[in-house]
Amino acid sequence: MSSSDEPDAVRPGWENFAERPVPEVHGATTAPEAELAGVLQRRHEELAAARGASASAATRVHATLFELAMLIGTLEQQVNRAGEPREAVDEKLRHRELKNVKDRMLDVLRGAGVEVRDPKGLTADEVLDWADPVHWLQSPEFDAEVVAETNEYAVFHDGAVVRFAQVVMGAPAPAPAPAPALKPEPEPEAPEPDLQVKPDPGTEMPPPGQTPAPTDT
Repeated sequence: MSSSDEPDAVRPGWENFAERPVPEVHGATTAPEAELAGVLQRRHEELAAARGASASAATRVHATLFELAMLIGTLEQQVNRAGEPREAVDEKLRHRELKNVKDRMLDVLRGAGVEVRDPKGLTADEVLDWADPVHWLQSPEFDAEVVAETNEYAVFHDGAVVRFAQVVMGAPAPAPAPAPALKPEPEPEAPEPDLQVKPDPGTEMPPPGQTPAPTDT
């Protein structure tokens, strides 16, 4: 029997379907275009914040450089004054003025997160990650590998090394090689005794194979 011969009661019609309510969705639904626009907007805001942070950091760096430039000019004045002939009583004043300028410069750098370190006297293990040896000295005055001299200080920014120190390392002098042991000289051998019978003086020994001639008694 073909499907066209089936009774109409068996065929489903629209009356056989019932409407159901659409499930509630928490929050309003967002179209894809609106969602993409929101993502782009957040990305622009993040980039703007990053640019603002970079600009702020650059401004702080510029301010630090400008202040250091002013202090370097003050330092130049003090150095020039130190070269002028003065009384010996002014030596302490010169030292205090130079030290004051130096301390102000270091304070400016610390305020910008920059730290200068002198590794002199530290062991090789302590400066392994922030100092480069440019020369080695071996001397009995060193009992371990330590920094003997500092050619250039190390520079740190926010706790991370940005410029390695250039140092001269000191090391103990090598132990002298042991002297070779001296071999004892051999004792002289005693001469072997002469067991041959020596003839009396004036007695002539006959040639081998001949009987000596009788002597007068």
